[in-house]
Amino acid sequence: MTSDGISITEWSDIDRFRFYSIGTISYTAITMALHPVNVIKIRSQILNNLEISQLTSGHGKVKSVISLYRGIGIVLFLAIPARGIYIEVLENGRDYISDYLHRFSGKDSSERSQHLIASASGGLAGGLAAMSAQAIVVPMDVISQRQMVMDNAKYLERGDALRIFRDITKKEGIIGLYKGLGLSLFTSLPTGSIWWAAYSGSQNFMRSMIGSRDSEKDWFSNIAVNGIVQVTSGLTAAVFAATLTQPLDVVKTRHQVSTSNSLQKSSYTNVARELYSMNGAKGFFRGTGPRIMSLGLWGTVLSSAYEILRNVSRKDYDTSYYTDFSDQTRIM
Repeated sequence: MTSDGISITEWSDIDRFRFYSIGTISYTAITMALHPVNVIKIRSQILNNLEISQLTSGHGKVKSVISLYRGIGIVLFLAIPARGIYIEVLENGRDYISDYLHRFSGKDSSERSQHLIASASGGLAGGLAAMSAQAIVVPMDVISQRQMVMDNAKYLERGDALRIFRDITKKEGIIGLYKGLGLSLFTSLPTGSIWWAAYSGSQNFMRSMIGSRDSEKDWFSNIAVNGIVQVTSGLTAAVFAATLTQPLDVVKTRHQVSTSNSLQKSSYTNVARELYSMNGAKGFFRGTGPRIMSLGLWGTVLSSAYEILRNVSRKDYDTSYYTDFSDQTRIM
C-alpha cells in the first residue's frame, strides 16, 4: 500500500509464519537481555534500599548477577504466547481503527489529520492489546515478582516457580494467580494507550519532517535515520507512559506480591493507605526512574526489533529491503 508516495507495510503484507518464527527467537533473546532491568524496577517498587542491598551483596559478583535473572523461566514460558495475543490484537485493531477513522474523516488528508489518526489508532489498539494479554501476563507477574523480591534464604528454600504456583493455588485457589487483575486491566489500558499514542504520534511526526529526503540516501543512511526515529519515539513514549501511570503500577505490584491470606488486608485501598503512611505521596512514585528506564529500553529495543521484523517478514522482502527500507517501516 502507498500513501503520498510512501510505501506502507500493512499487516496483510506480512508472512505470518516467518514473522512468528523469527519473532519468537528474537523476543526470547531480547527478554533474556533486558530481564534484569525489570527485576530492578520491581525491587525498587517493593523493597527498601537495605533489603535490595542484602539481595545483591555479600554473595559474589556471579551470584549477584544471577539474582537479577530471578523469574526468567516463568517469564519466557508465558511471555511468548502473551506477546502473540498482544501483536494480533494490536495490528488488526490498528488497521481496523485507522481505516475507520480515515473513512470518517472523509477527504481531510491534511498532515495534522494524519498525525491525529496515527496517534488515535495506535493508542486505542495498544490499549486493547495490553488488556487482551492480561489473562496470561497477570499469573506470570504474580509468580515472577514474588521470586524477584524473596530474600535469599527463602528463595533457596521455596523459590522455584512450580513451588510458588502450588503455594498460591493451595492457599488462595486459582484466583490467587490473578491477584491484581482488576488493576492490571485498569493500568494496562492507559499505559498501552499512552505508550502507543505517544510512540505513533512521535514517529509519524518525525517521518513527516524527514519526508522523501530518505529516498535520496543510501540504504545504510536510511537505517541510521530510522534508528534515530525509533529511539526518540520510544523514549518519548516511555517518559509519558511511565510517569502518568506510575501510582497505579506501584499499588498493583505491591498488591500482587502480598502473601496475605486476608482479601481485606491485601485490598488495593489498604495497600495504598499503607504505602501513603510509610512514604507519603512520593511513595506512589517509587521506582519511577527504573520504570522509565525499563519502558524506555523495552520499548525502544522491542519497537526497533519489531520494525526490522516487519520488514524481513514482508512477502516481497527479497526484492525490496535494501532499496526501500526506510519507506516500508512505520507504526501507524
